[in-house]
Amino acid sequence: MQTELSPTQLANLYTKAAFLSSAMKFIKEQLWLSNQKQSTHYQEFLTPLFENQLQSLCYLKEYLLEEGAKKIERIAKKSTKIENEILEIIQQKNLKDQKTFLVQALENMIPHFVLEEKEKDEGSERIRLYRTFDRIDEIFDLNYQLDVDMERDTFHKERLYQGAGVGVQSGYSTILLALEHLKLQAGDTVVDLGSGYGRVGLVTNLLHPEVTSIGFEYVPHRVVVSNKASEALGLENNLSFFAQDLSVESFKIPKADVYYLYDPFTKETYDYVLEQIVQVSKNQPVTIVTKGNARGWILDIASEHGWPKPTYLDEKNLCIFKTEDALS
Repeated sequence: MQTELSPTQLANLYTKAAFLSSAMKFIKEQLWLSNQKQSTHYQEFLTPLFENQLQSLCYLKEYLLEEGAKKIERIAKKSTKIENEILEIIQQKNLKDQKTFLVQALENMIPHFVLEEKEKDEGSERIRLYRTFDRIDEIFDLNYQLDVDMERDTFHKERLYQGAGVGVQSGYSTILLALEHLKLQAGDTVVDLGSGYGRVGLVTNLLHPEVTSIGFEYVPHRVVVSNKASEALGLENNLSFFAQDLSVESFKIPKADVYYLYDPFTKETYDYVLEQIVQVSKNQPVTIVTKGNARGWILDIASEHGWPKPTYLDEKNLCIFKTEDALS
C-alpha cells in the first residue's frame, strides 16, 4: 500500500475496507441460510441484496454476479488485509495525523450506523456492524489484556463486569448513534458513570472537542489506560477519567448536561446514583443516556417525575431520557 496517502484518505479506505469485510460475511451467511431452506440460484439470490441492503456496494454487483460465490471469500480476505496495513501505517504516524484519521473514521461510521438503525426499524435482514470497527481501539491503545489478568474483588458490592475486557465498552455504533441524537453544544458537560476503558469520552471529545467529558470507573487500570489515551491524543484539557467507587456515600456526582450509564451497577448503587441525578434535574435540564438494562431503573424514575418518554434506539437497547420538558 502507498504510505503517502493522507490520514483522511487512510481513514476513508479503512472504513470502506472494514465495512466490506462485514458485508461479505453477511452475504455468506445469507447465502448459507437460503440454501438451507431450498436450493438457491446464486444470481437470483444476490440481485435483491444489491437492491436493498447492499446498495452502497453497487460497484461490486457485476463483479460478484459474474465471478461467482468463491469471490466473496477472496474480497473478505483482501479487505481484512487492507485493514491490517492501514492500522500499521497510522500507528506510525504523529499525533496530529492520528487524530485526523480517528475523527474522519468516526465521521465515516455515522451514516453506516444510521442506515443500520433504519433497517432495524424496517425489520429487514441487515449487515451487522456492532463489532465492525472495533480495531480502532488499536489506535487508542486500549489494552484489554489487563482485564484478563486482574484480581476479582468478590467482597464489595460494586464489582460488575470485572475481567470483561471489551465487554465493558459501549460499541462505536451505540456511542455514535447517541451523539447523533444528543446534539451537544459548546460548553456542555458529559459524565460517564462506569466509563470502562474510556471509549465514550474519547469518541465524544474527538468529535466535540469543545465539550467537557468526565469518566468515573471503579477498576484503576482501566482509568490509567483511558487517561493515557486522552493525553496521547491531546484531549486531556477537556477529557479526564477518575478511579472511583460510585457506591461510596461520600462521593458526589458532578453536575452535568448529559449522564451516560452502561448498566454497570447493583441496585444499591443505582438508587444512590440516580437520586443524585434527579436532584441535578430539579435545577437544570438533564439528559440521561442508558445502555442495556439500566433503562428499567430510569423508566420508573421518569414516570415518577413526569419526564417525557425516552427516545429508543438499537431495538430499545439504547435509551435517551430528557428532563427539560418536566422543568417548564
